[in-house]
Amino acid sequence: MISHKSDRAKKVDIALNNLKMIPWIEVGLAVALTLILVILHFVILRYSGSLWRDEICIVNLSNLPSITQFWEMLPSDSYPVLWYSLLKVWTLIGFGGTDFGLRVLGIIVGFGILGSLWYATRSLGTRLPLISLALFAMCPVISIGDNMKAYGMGTLLILLSFGTTWRAFQNPTPWRIIASSISVLLSVQCLYHNSFLILAICSGAAVAGIYRRDWKLVIFPLGVGLLAAISVLPYFEVVSRRRDWDIIMHAPVDVFWIINKFQQAIDPSGILLSWIWILLALITVISFIIILAKPVSDHVEYQRDMAIFLLTTMLLSIVAYMAFLKILSYPTQGWYFLPLMAMLIVIIEKGVDILCKGSIAGRIIRIVFVIGIVLFIFTDSWTAAHTRTTNIDLLAAKLETLSDENDLIVIRPFYYGITFNRYYKGSTPWITLPEINDLSATRQDILKLIMTQNDPLRPSMQKIIKTLQNGHRVWFVGSLKLPRPGEIPIILSPAPHSPYGWSEVAYQIAWSRQTAYILQSHAMFIKKINIPLSEPVFKFENAELVEVSGWRY
Repeated sequence: MISHKSDRAKKVDIALNNLKMIPWIEVGLAVALTLILVILHFVILRYSGSLWRDEICIVNLSNLPSITQFWEMLPSDSYPVLWYSLLKVWTLIGFGGTDFGLRVLGIIVGFGILGSLWYATRSLGTRLPLISLALFAMCPVISIGDNMKAYGMGTLLILLSFGTTWRAFQNPTPWRIIASSISVLLSVQCLYHNSFLILAICSGAAVAGIYRRDWKLVIFPLGVGLLAAISVLPYFEVVSRRRDWDIIMHAPVDVFWIINKFQQAIDPSGILLSWIWILLALITVISFIIILAKPVSDHVEYQRDMAIFLLTTMLLSIVAYMAFLKILSYPTQGWYFLPLMAMLIVIIEKGVDILCKGSIAGRIIRIVFVIGIVLFIFTDSWTAAHTRTTNIDLLAAKLETLSDENDLIVIRPFYYGITFNRYYKGSTPWITLPEINDLSATRQDILKLIMTQNDPLRPSMQKIIKTLQNGHRVWFVGSLKLPRPGEIPIILSPAPHSPYGWSEVAYQIAWSRQTAYILQSHAMFIKKINIPLSEPVFKFENAELVEVSGWRY
Protein backbone atom coordinates (compact mmCIF):
# COMPACT_ATOMS: atom_id res chain seq x y z
CA MET A 1 0.00 0.00 0.00
CA ILE A 2 2.86 2.39 0.85
CA SER A 3 4.52 1.62 -2.47
CA HIS A 4 1.22 2.26 -4.28
CA LYS A 5 0.84 5.67 -2.61
CA SER A 6 4.41 6.51 -3.48
CA ASP A 7 3.74 5.75 -7.13
CA ARG A 8 0.66 7.94 -7.14
CA ALA A 9 2.62 10.75 -5.50
CA LYS A 10 5.28 10.47 -8.16
CA LYS A 11 2.68 10.68 -10.90
CA VAL A 12 1.18 13.78 -9.26
CA ASP A 13 4.65 15.36 -9.02
CA ILE A 14 5.31 14.62 -12.68
CA ALA A 15 1.92 16.10 -13.68
CA LEU A 16 2.61 19.24 -11.63
CA ASN A 17 6.05 19.61 -13.15
CA ASN A 18 4.54 19.26 -16.62
CA LEU A 19 2.03 21.98 -15.80
CA LYS A 20 4.87 24.25 -14.72
CA MET A 21 6.40 23.74 -18.14
CA ILE A 22 3.41 25.21 -19.97
CA PRO A 23 4.45 28.88 -19.54
CA TRP A 24 7.91 28.00 -20.84
CA ILE A 25 6.42 26.14 -23.79
CA GLU A 26 4.34 29.23 -24.59
CA VAL A 27 7.42 31.47 -24.41
CA GLY A 28 9.38 29.07 -26.57
CA LEU A 29 6.57 28.95 -29.11
CA ALA A 30 6.27 32.76 -29.25
CA VAL A 31 10.03 33.17 -29.69
CA ALA A 32 10.15 30.44 -32.34
CA LEU A 33 7.29 32.03 -34.28
CA THR A 34 8.97 35.43 -34.12
CA LEU A 35 12.25 33.98 -35.42
CA ILE A 36 10.42 32.18 -38.25
CA LEU A 37 8.73 35.44 -39.20
CA VAL A 38 12.06 37.29 -39.14
CA ILE A 39 13.41 34.67 -41.56
CA LEU A 40 10.34 35.09 -43.78
CA HIS A 41 10.95 38.83 -43.97
CA PHE A 42 14.56 38.22 -45.02
CA VAL A 43 13.23 35.85 -47.69
CA ILE A 44 10.90 38.61 -48.92
CA LEU A 45 13.89 40.96 -49.10
CA ARG A 46 15.82 38.36 -51.09
CA TYR A 47 13.13 37.46 -53.62
CA SER A 48 10.92 40.56 -54.09
CA GLY A 49 13.19 41.82 -56.85
CA SER A 50 12.42 44.99 -58.76
CA LEU A 51 9.67 47.45 -57.85
CA TRP A 52 6.24 47.09 -59.39
CA ARG A 53 4.13 49.97 -60.68
CA ASP A 54 2.42 51.01 -57.43
CA GLU A 55 5.76 51.16 -55.66
CA ILE A 56 7.36 53.11 -58.51
CA CYS A 57 4.56 55.70 -58.43
CA ILE A 58 5.14 56.22 -54.71
CA VAL A 59 8.92 56.53 -55.15
CA ASN A 60 8.47 58.94 -58.06
CA LEU A 61 6.10 61.11 -56.06
CA SER A 62 8.40 61.16 -53.03
CA ASN A 63 11.29 62.32 -55.23
CA LEU A 64 9.56 65.35 -56.75
CA PRO A 65 11.85 68.37 -56.33
CA SER A 66 9.38 70.82 -54.77
CA ILE A 67 6.52 70.78 -52.27
CA THR A 68 4.29 72.53 -54.82
CA GLN A 69 4.81 69.78 -57.41
CA PHE A 70 4.32 67.13 -54.73
CA TRP A 71 1.02 68.61 -53.56
CA GLU A 72 -0.17 69.01 -57.14
CA MET A 73 0.50 65.33 -57.86
CA LEU A 74 -0.71 63.97 -54.50
CA PRO A 75 -4.24 63.12 -55.80
CA SER A 76 -2.66 60.71 -58.32
CA ASP A 77 -1.77 58.35 -55.46
CA SER A 78 -3.51 56.99 -52.40
CA TYR A 79 -1.88 58.20 -49.21
CA PRO A 80 -1.30 61.23 -46.98
CA VAL A 81 2.18 62.75 -46.72
CA LEU A 82 3.96 60.72 -44.02
CA TRP A 83 5.11 57.72 -46.04
CA TYR A 84 6.33 59.89 -48.92
CA SER A 85 8.26 61.99 -46.42
CA LEU A 86 9.93 58.92 -44.93
CA LEU A 87 10.92 57.74 -48.40
CA LYS A 88 12.29 61.19 -49.18
CA VAL A 89 14.44 61.14 -46.05
CA TRP A 90 15.56 57.58 -46.79
CA THR A 91 16.70 58.73 -50.24
CA LEU A 92 18.40 61.88 -48.96
CA ILE A 93 20.54 59.90 -46.50
CA GLY A 94 21.71 57.72 -49.38
CA PHE A 95 19.69 54.50 -49.10
CA GLY A 96 16.85 55.08 -51.59
CA GLY A 97 18.84 55.20 -54.82
CA THR A 98 18.48 51.50 -55.60
CA ASP A 99 15.70 48.93 -55.51
CA PHE A 100 17.58 46.94 -52.87
CA GLY A 101 18.03 50.03 -50.71
CA LEU A 102 14.29 50.66 -50.85
CA ARG A 103 13.62 47.00 -50.04
CA VAL A 104 15.76 47.38 -46.92
CA LEU A 105 13.38 50.09 -45.72
CA GLY A 106 10.55 47.64 -46.39
CA ILE A 107 12.06 44.93 -44.20
CA ILE A 108 12.62 47.46 -41.42
CA VAL A 109 8.90 48.23 -41.55
CA GLY A 110 8.16 44.48 -41.55
CA PHE A 111 10.21 44.02 -38.40
CA GLY A 112 8.46 47.07 -36.96
CA ILE A 113 5.07 45.40 -37.47
CA LEU A 114 6.29 42.40 -35.45
CA GLY A 115 7.53 44.69 -32.68
CA SER A 116 4.34 46.74 -32.58
CA LEU A 117 2.29 43.52 -32.49
CA TRP A 118 4.17 42.45 -29.37
CA TYR A 119 3.78 45.94 -27.90
CA ALA A 120 0.03 46.19 -28.54
CA THR A 121 -0.79 42.75 -27.13
CA ARG A 122 1.32 43.28 -24.02
CA SER A 123 -0.20 46.74 -23.53
CA LEU A 124 -3.53 44.98 -23.10
CA GLY A 125 -2.06 42.63 -20.50
CA THR A 126 -1.68 39.67 -22.82
CA ARG A 127 1.55 37.89 -21.98
CA LEU A 128 2.39 36.57 -25.44
CA PRO A 129 0.97 37.28 -28.94
CA LEU A 130 0.66 33.61 -29.92
CA ILE A 131 -2.51 33.80 -32.00
CA SER A 132 -1.53 37.17 -33.45
CA LEU A 133 1.80 35.83 -34.73
CA ALA A 134 0.27 32.70 -36.23
CA LEU A 135 -2.97 34.04 -37.67
CA PHE A 136 -1.96 37.57 -38.68
CA ALA A 137 1.82 38.01 -38.90
CA MET A 138 2.16 34.79 -40.91
CA CYS A 139 -0.76 35.55 -43.22
CA PRO A 140 0.53 35.70 -46.85
CA VAL A 141 -0.95 39.17 -47.45
CA ILE A 142 1.37 40.59 -44.78
CA SER A 143 4.19 40.40 -47.34
CA ILE A 144 2.72 43.62 -48.80
CA GLY A 145 3.78 45.25 -45.53
CA ASP A 146 7.40 45.04 -46.75
CA ASN A 147 6.36 46.72 -49.99
CA MET A 148 6.86 50.39 -50.85
CA LYS A 149 3.14 50.88 -50.38
CA ALA A 150 2.17 52.61 -47.13
CA TYR A 151 0.10 49.75 -45.70
CA GLY A 152 2.99 48.28 -43.72
CA MET A 153 3.81 51.53 -41.95
CA GLY A 154 0.09 52.22 -41.53
CA THR A 155 -0.36 48.85 -39.83
CA LEU A 156 2.64 49.46 -37.58
CA LEU A 157 1.29 52.86 -36.52
CA ILE A 158 -2.28 51.70 -35.88
CA LEU A 159 -0.92 49.04 -33.51
CA LEU A 160 1.19 51.65 -31.72
CA SER A 161 -1.84 53.96 -31.51
CA PHE A 162 -3.91 51.15 -30.05
CA GLY A 163 -1.32 50.28 -27.41
CA THR A 164 -0.37 53.82 -26.42
CA THR A 165 -4.01 54.93 -26.15
CA TRP A 166 -4.88 52.10 -23.77
CA ARG A 167 -1.76 52.71 -21.70
CA ALA A 168 -2.68 56.40 -21.45
CA PHE A 169 -6.23 55.45 -20.45
CA GLN A 170 -4.91 53.24 -17.64
CA ASN A 171 -2.58 55.92 -16.33
CA PRO A 172 -3.12 59.31 -18.02
CA THR A 173 0.27 60.84 -17.30
CA PRO A 174 1.40 63.69 -19.59
CA TRP A 175 4.06 61.55 -21.26
CA ARG A 176 1.61 58.74 -22.01
CA ILE A 177 -0.93 61.18 -23.43
CA ILE A 178 1.79 62.76 -25.58
CA ALA A 179 2.87 59.29 -26.81
CA SER A 180 -0.73 58.45 -27.67
CA SER A 181 -1.25 61.76 -29.47
CA ILE A 182 1.92 61.39 -31.55
CA SER A 183 1.07 57.81 -32.52
CA VAL A 184 -2.46 58.76 -33.50
CA LEU A 185 -1.32 61.78 -35.55
CA LEU A 186 1.32 59.77 -37.39
CA SER A 187 -1.21 57.01 -38.00
CA VAL A 188 -3.76 59.20 -39.77
CA GLN A 189 -0.98 60.91 -41.72
CA CYS A 190 0.12 57.56 -43.12
CA LEU A 191 -3.15 55.97 -44.30
CA TYR A 192 -6.58 57.44 -44.92
CA HIS A 193 -7.99 54.10 -43.74
CA ASN A 194 -6.47 54.64 -40.29
CA SER A 195 -8.62 57.70 -39.65
CA PHE A 196 -11.64 55.41 -39.31
CA LEU A 197 -9.81 53.01 -37.00
CA ILE A 198 -8.60 55.92 -34.86
CA LEU A 199 -12.24 57.02 -34.63
CA ALA A 200 -13.08 53.55 -33.27
CA ILE A 201 -10.14 53.52 -30.81
CA CYS A 202 -10.86 56.99 -29.41
CA SER A 203 -14.59 56.29 -29.21
CA GLY A 204 -13.92 53.01 -27.40
CA ALA A 205 -11.73 54.78 -24.85
CA ALA A 206 -14.31 57.56 -24.40
CA VAL A 207 -17.11 55.02 -23.80
CA ALA A 208 -14.92 53.27 -21.22
CA GLY A 209 -14.26 56.67 -19.62
CA ILE A 210 -17.99 57.36 -19.44
CA TYR A 211 -18.50 54.00 -17.76
CA ARG A 212 -15.71 54.86 -15.32
CA ARG A 213 -17.41 58.28 -14.73
CA ASP A 214 -14.03 59.92 -15.03
CA TRP A 215 -14.36 62.90 -17.33
CA LYS A 216 -10.66 63.32 -17.97
CA LEU A 217 -10.71 59.79 -19.42
CA VAL A 218 -13.48 60.96 -21.74
CA ILE A 219 -11.88 64.26 -22.71
CA PHE A 220 -8.43 62.73 -23.33
CA PRO A 221 -9.38 60.29 -26.15
CA LEU A 222 -11.91 62.69 -27.66
CA GLY A 223 -9.27 65.44 -27.65
CA VAL A 224 -6.72 63.16 -29.32
CA GLY A 225 -9.32 62.11 -31.90
CA LEU A 226 -10.26 65.73 -32.58
CA LEU A 227 -6.60 66.62 -33.06
CA ALA A 228 -6.24 63.78 -35.55
CA ALA A 229 -9.39 64.91 -37.40
CA ILE A 230 -8.08 68.48 -37.68
CA SER A 231 -4.76 67.20 -39.03
CA VAL A 232 -6.46 65.48 -42.00
CA LEU A 233 -8.60 68.49 -42.99
CA PRO A 234 -6.10 69.65 -45.68
CA TYR A 235 -6.66 66.39 -47.53
CA PHE A 236 -10.27 67.26 -48.29
CA GLU A 237 -8.96 69.46 -51.09
CA VAL A 238 -6.80 66.57 -52.36
CA VAL A 239 -9.71 64.15 -52.23
CA SER A 240 -11.94 66.71 -53.99
CA ARG A 241 -9.49 66.97 -56.87
CA ARG A 242 -9.25 63.20 -57.05
CA ARG A 243 -13.04 62.91 -57.19
CA ASP A 244 -12.96 64.80 -60.50
CA TRP A 245 -11.67 61.69 -62.24
CA ASP A 246 -11.74 58.66 -59.93
CA ILE A 247 -15.26 57.78 -61.04
CA ILE A 248 -13.63 55.54 -63.65
CA MET A 249 -12.23 53.38 -60.81
CA HIS A 250 -15.51 52.81 -59.02
CA ALA A 251 -16.81 49.29 -58.50
CA PRO A 252 -20.19 47.98 -57.27
CA VAL A 253 -19.04 47.71 -53.65
CA ASP A 254 -21.52 46.47 -51.07
CA VAL A 255 -21.32 44.65 -47.74
CA PHE A 256 -21.06 41.21 -49.38
CA TRP A 257 -18.27 42.46 -51.67
CA ILE A 258 -16.31 43.77 -48.67
CA ILE A 259 -16.81 40.57 -46.66
CA ASN A 260 -15.67 38.49 -49.63
CA LYS A 261 -12.52 40.63 -50.07
CA PHE A 262 -11.78 40.42 -46.34
CA GLN A 263 -12.14 36.65 -46.51
CA GLN A 264 -9.65 36.55 -49.39
CA ALA A 265 -7.21 38.65 -47.37
CA ILE A 266 -7.24 36.44 -44.28
CA ASP A 267 -7.55 33.14 -46.12
CA PRO A 268 -6.33 33.24 -49.76
CA SER A 269 -6.34 29.46 -50.13
CA GLY A 270 -9.82 28.56 -48.90
CA ILE A 271 -12.41 29.16 -46.18
CA LEU A 272 -11.00 27.30 -43.15
CA LEU A 273 -9.13 30.29 -41.73
CA SER A 274 -12.16 32.50 -42.33
CA TRP A 275 -14.26 30.27 -40.09
CA ILE A 276 -11.47 30.26 -37.51
CA TRP A 277 -11.46 34.08 -37.48
CA ILE A 278 -15.25 34.09 -37.07
CA LEU A 279 -15.12 31.51 -34.27
CA LEU A 280 -12.39 33.38 -32.40
CA ALA A 281 -14.26 36.68 -32.80
CA LEU A 282 -17.39 35.11 -31.29
CA ILE A 283 -15.35 33.65 -28.44
CA THR A 284 -13.88 37.11 -27.84
CA VAL A 285 -17.28 38.79 -27.70
CA ILE A 286 -18.56 36.09 -25.33
CA SER A 287 -15.53 36.50 -23.04
CA PHE A 288 -16.12 40.26 -22.82
CA ILE A 289 -19.83 39.76 -22.11
CA ILE A 290 -18.97 37.29 -19.33
CA ILE A 291 -16.73 39.93 -17.74
CA LEU A 292 -19.45 42.58 -17.97
CA ALA A 293 -21.93 40.17 -16.35
CA LYS A 294 -19.74 39.46 -13.32
CA PRO A 295 -20.51 41.05 -9.92
CA VAL A 296 -18.64 44.30 -9.36
CA SER A 297 -15.30 44.17 -7.54
CA ASP A 298 -12.03 46.07 -7.78
CA HIS A 299 -10.42 43.41 -9.98
CA VAL A 300 -13.52 42.99 -12.15
CA GLU A 301 -13.84 46.79 -12.46
CA TYR A 302 -10.49 46.97 -14.26
CA GLN A 303 -11.50 44.08 -16.52
CA ARG A 304 -14.80 45.78 -17.25
CA ASP A 305 -13.05 48.95 -18.40
CA MET A 306 -10.97 46.93 -20.81
CA ALA A 307 -13.92 44.82 -21.98
CA ILE A 308 -15.96 47.95 -22.74
CA PHE A 309 -13.00 49.57 -24.52
CA LEU A 310 -12.17 46.51 -26.63
CA LEU A 311 -15.74 45.52 -27.42
CA THR A 312 -16.67 49.05 -28.48
CA THR A 313 -13.48 49.45 -30.51
CA MET A 314 -13.96 46.07 -32.17
CA LEU A 315 -17.53 46.74 -33.29
CA LEU A 316 -16.94 50.35 -34.32
CA SER A 317 -13.78 49.53 -36.27
CA ILE A 318 -15.62 46.94 -38.36
CA VAL A 319 -18.56 49.25 -39.05
CA ALA A 320 -16.40 52.32 -39.72
CA TYR A 321 -14.00 50.44 -41.98
CA MET A 322 -16.82 48.94 -44.03
CA ALA A 323 -18.40 52.39 -44.33
CA PHE A 324 -15.09 53.81 -45.55
CA LEU A 325 -14.66 51.11 -48.19
CA LYS A 326 -18.27 51.59 -49.29
CA ILE A 327 -17.73 55.35 -49.66
CA LEU A 328 -14.45 54.72 -51.49
CA SER A 329 -16.07 52.16 -53.85
CA TYR A 330 -12.74 51.02 -55.32
CA PRO A 331 -11.96 47.45 -56.41
CA THR A 332 -10.79 46.46 -52.95
CA GLN A 333 -7.55 44.49 -52.58
CA GLY A 334 -6.45 42.25 -49.70
CA TRP A 335 -3.83 44.67 -48.39
CA TYR A 336 -6.54 47.28 -47.75
CA PHE A 337 -7.50 45.23 -44.70
CA LEU A 338 -4.07 44.95 -43.03
CA PRO A 339 -4.65 47.69 -40.39
CA LEU A 340 -8.11 46.34 -39.56
CA MET A 341 -6.80 42.77 -39.36
CA ALA A 342 -4.02 43.90 -37.01
CA MET A 343 -6.45 45.61 -34.64
CA LEU A 344 -8.94 42.78 -34.64
CA ILE A 345 -6.35 40.09 -34.00
CA VAL A 346 -4.94 41.95 -30.98
CA ILE A 347 -8.46 42.22 -29.55
CA ILE A 348 -9.13 38.56 -30.33
CA GLU A 349 -5.84 37.62 -28.66
CA LYS A 350 -6.99 39.34 -25.47
CA GLY A 351 -10.42 37.73 -25.57
CA VAL A 352 -8.94 34.25 -25.90
CA ASP A 353 -6.31 35.01 -23.26
CA ILE A 354 -9.04 35.93 -20.75
CA LEU A 355 -10.64 32.51 -21.19
CA CYS A 356 -7.32 30.67 -21.05
CA LYS A 357 -6.14 32.29 -17.81
CA GLY A 358 -6.50 29.85 -14.95
CA SER A 359 -7.30 27.02 -17.33
CA ILE A 360 -4.47 24.58 -18.01
CA ALA A 361 -6.61 22.79 -20.57
CA GLY A 362 -7.35 26.07 -22.34
CA ARG A 363 -3.68 26.95 -22.54
CA ILE A 364 -2.79 23.52 -23.91
CA ILE A 365 -5.55 23.81 -26.50
CA ARG A 366 -4.22 27.26 -27.49
CA ILE A 367 -0.69 25.89 -27.95
CA VAL A 368 -1.93 23.02 -30.12
CA PHE A 369 -4.19 25.40 -32.06
CA VAL A 370 -1.37 27.85 -32.80
CA ILE A 371 0.96 25.07 -33.96
CA GLY A 372 -1.81 23.71 -36.20
CA ILE A 373 -2.44 27.15 -37.74
CA VAL A 374 1.27 27.61 -38.45
CA LEU A 375 1.52 24.20 -40.12
CA PHE A 376 -1.58 24.94 -42.20
CA ILE A 377 -0.60 28.44 -43.35
CA PHE A 378 3.18 28.14 -43.64
CA THR A 379 3.28 26.81 -47.22
CA ASP A 380 1.27 29.77 -48.53
CA SER A 381 3.39 32.19 -46.49
CA TRP A 382 6.61 30.63 -47.80
CA THR A 383 5.35 30.90 -51.39
CA ALA A 384 4.31 34.54 -50.88
CA ALA A 385 7.73 35.33 -49.44
CA HIS A 386 9.40 33.89 -52.56
CA THR A 387 7.20 35.86 -54.97
CA ARG A 388 8.69 38.46 -57.31
CA THR A 389 6.68 41.67 -57.40
CA THR A 390 7.03 42.00 -61.19
CA ASN A 391 8.52 40.34 -64.27
CA ILE A 392 8.39 43.45 -66.47
CA ASP A 393 12.00 44.28 -65.60
CA LEU A 394 12.98 40.91 -67.06
CA LEU A 395 10.89 41.49 -70.19
CA ALA A 396 12.50 44.92 -70.58
CA ALA A 397 15.97 43.38 -70.36
CA LYS A 398 15.00 40.68 -72.87
CA LEU A 399 13.69 43.27 -75.33
CA GLU A 400 16.98 45.13 -75.19
CA THR A 401 18.52 42.09 -76.90
CA LEU A 402 15.61 40.99 -79.13
CA SER A 403 14.29 44.24 -80.60
CA ASP A 404 15.92 46.82 -82.83
CA GLU A 405 15.35 50.50 -83.49
CA ASN A 406 12.93 49.82 -86.36
CA ASP A 407 10.60 47.70 -84.22
CA LEU A 408 7.85 48.96 -81.93
CA ILE A 409 7.12 47.94 -78.35
CA VAL A 410 3.50 48.25 -77.18
CA ILE A 411 2.59 48.13 -73.47
CA ARG A 412 -0.93 47.04 -72.58
CA PRO A 413 -2.53 47.87 -70.20
CA PHE A 414 -0.99 51.30 -70.07
CA TYR A 415 -0.04 51.17 -66.37
CA TYR A 416 2.52 48.41 -67.09
CA GLY A 417 4.37 51.25 -68.82
CA ILE A 418 5.18 52.75 -65.40
CA THR A 419 7.38 49.76 -64.58
CA PHE A 420 8.68 49.42 -68.13
CA ASN A 421 9.69 53.08 -68.13
CA ARG A 422 11.85 52.54 -65.03
CA TYR A 423 13.72 49.49 -66.31
CA TYR A 424 13.91 49.64 -70.10
CA LYS A 425 17.24 51.00 -71.38
CA GLY A 426 17.02 50.00 -75.06
CA SER A 427 16.69 52.11 -78.21
CA THR A 428 13.47 50.63 -79.62
CA PRO A 429 10.56 53.11 -79.60
CA TRP A 430 7.67 52.13 -77.37
CA ILE A 431 4.14 53.29 -76.59
CA THR A 432 1.35 52.39 -74.20
CA LEU A 433 -2.12 51.38 -75.31
CA PRO A 434 -3.77 53.85 -75.18
CA GLU A 435 -0.89 56.31 -75.39
CA ILE A 436 -0.24 58.14 -72.13
CA ASN A 437 2.90 60.23 -72.05
CA ASP A 438 3.21 60.84 -68.30
CA LEU A 439 4.15 57.54 -66.68
CA SER A 440 5.46 58.95 -63.42
CA ALA A 441 2.15 57.96 -61.84
CA THR A 442 -1.04 56.08 -62.67
CA ARG A 443 -2.60 58.97 -64.55
CA GLN A 444 -6.25 57.95 -64.38
CA ASP A 445 -7.16 61.60 -65.01
CA ILE A 446 -5.55 61.38 -68.46
CA LEU A 447 -7.21 58.02 -69.07
CA LYS A 448 -10.59 59.54 -68.29
CA LEU A 449 -10.07 62.18 -71.00
CA ILE A 450 -9.03 59.47 -73.47
CA MET A 451 -12.21 57.54 -72.70
CA THR A 452 -14.26 60.52 -73.88
CA GLN A 453 -12.60 60.56 -77.34
CA ASN A 454 -13.81 59.03 -80.60
CA ASP A 455 -11.44 56.26 -81.76
CA PRO A 456 -8.67 56.97 -79.22
CA LEU A 457 -6.63 54.01 -80.51
CA ARG A 458 -6.18 55.44 -84.00
CA PRO A 459 -2.68 56.96 -83.42
CA SER A 460 -1.45 53.75 -81.76
CA MET A 461 -2.91 51.46 -84.41
CA GLN A 462 -1.39 53.54 -87.20
CA LYS A 463 2.06 53.09 -85.65
CA ILE A 464 1.50 49.36 -85.18
CA ILE A 465 0.24 48.82 -88.74
CA LYS A 466 3.00 50.94 -90.28
CA THR A 467 5.68 48.99 -88.38
CA LEU A 468 4.31 45.65 -89.56
CA GLN A 469 3.77 46.78 -93.15
CA ASN A 470 7.41 47.92 -93.28
CA GLY A 471 8.52 44.40 -92.40
CA HIS A 472 9.44 45.06 -88.80
CA ARG A 473 8.18 43.54 -85.58
CA VAL A 474 5.79 44.69 -82.88
CA TRP A 475 6.41 43.46 -79.34
CA PHE A 476 3.49 43.38 -76.93
CA VAL A 477 4.26 43.57 -73.20
CA GLY A 478 1.25 42.73 -71.08
CA SER A 479 -1.48 40.67 -72.59
CA LEU A 480 -2.82 40.05 -76.06
CA LYS A 481 -5.84 37.80 -75.89
CA LEU A 482 -6.86 36.78 -79.39
CA PRO A 483 -10.60 36.57 -80.14
CA ARG A 484 -12.36 33.33 -80.92
CA PRO A 485 -13.14 32.61 -84.62
CA GLY A 486 -16.01 34.81 -85.78
CA GLU A 487 -15.91 37.01 -82.67
CA ILE A 488 -16.28 40.70 -83.56
CA PRO A 489 -15.11 43.20 -80.92
CA ILE A 490 -17.44 45.86 -79.63
CA ILE A 491 -16.41 49.46 -80.29
CA LEU A 492 -17.62 51.55 -77.37
CA SER A 493 -18.98 55.05 -77.73
CA PRO A 494 -17.11 57.84 -75.90
CA ALA A 495 -17.70 57.69 -72.15
CA PRO A 496 -20.06 58.00 -70.46
CA HIS A 497 -22.40 57.36 -73.40
CA SER A 498 -21.70 53.64 -73.74
CA PRO A 499 -23.62 50.94 -71.84
CA TYR A 500 -20.67 50.78 -69.42
CA GLY A 501 -20.66 54.44 -68.42
CA TRP A 502 -17.35 55.41 -66.84
CA SER A 503 -16.04 51.87 -66.31
CA GLU A 504 -12.31 51.93 -67.00
CA VAL A 505 -12.19 48.13 -67.05
CA ALA A 506 -14.81 47.92 -69.81
CA TYR A 507 -12.88 50.33 -72.03
CA GLN A 508 -9.55 48.61 -71.37
CA ILE A 509 -11.07 45.27 -72.38
CA ALA A 510 -12.71 46.77 -75.46
CA TRP A 511 -9.46 48.39 -76.61
CA SER A 512 -7.56 45.16 -76.06
CA ARG A 513 -10.06 43.17 -78.14
CA GLN A 514 -10.03 45.72 -80.96
CA THR A 515 -6.24 45.52 -81.14
CA ALA A 516 -6.16 41.72 -80.96
CA TYR A 517 -8.85 41.46 -83.68
CA ILE A 518 -6.92 43.67 -86.13
CA LEU A 519 -3.70 41.75 -85.54
CA GLN A 520 -5.36 38.35 -85.85
CA SER A 521 -6.98 39.50 -89.09
CA HIS A 522 -3.84 40.94 -90.68
CA ALA A 523 -0.62 39.88 -88.91
CA MET A 524 1.13 36.83 -90.34
CA PHE A 525 2.85 35.61 -87.19
CA ILE A 526 1.89 35.98 -83.53
CA LYS A 527 4.24 34.20 -81.14
CA LYS A 528 4.50 34.21 -77.37
CA ILE A 529 8.05 34.50 -76.03
CA ASN A 530 8.61 32.42 -72.91
CA ILE A 531 10.95 33.67 -70.21
CA PRO A 532 11.19 30.87 -67.64
CA LEU A 533 11.33 31.79 -63.96
CA SER A 534 12.06 29.59 -60.96
CA GLU A 535 9.89 31.66 -58.61
CA PRO A 536 6.26 32.84 -58.81
CA VAL A 537 5.36 36.39 -59.88
CA PHE A 538 2.88 38.72 -58.20
CA LYS A 539 -0.43 38.31 -60.03
CA PHE A 540 -0.94 42.06 -60.44
CA GLU A 541 2.15 42.44 -62.63
CA ASN A 542 2.89 39.14 -64.32
CA ALA A 543 3.09 40.22 -67.96
CA GLU A 544 3.47 38.24 -71.17
CA LEU A 545 5.76 39.04 -74.10
CA VAL A 546 4.30 38.52 -77.59
CA GLU A 547 6.10 38.98 -80.91
CA VAL A 548 3.98 40.06 -83.90
CA SER A 549 5.39 40.19 -87.45
CA GLY A 550 4.29 40.25 -91.10
CA TRP A 551 1.23 41.84 -92.70
CA ARG A 552 -1.45 40.50 -94.98
CA TYR A 553 -4.26 42.53 -96.51
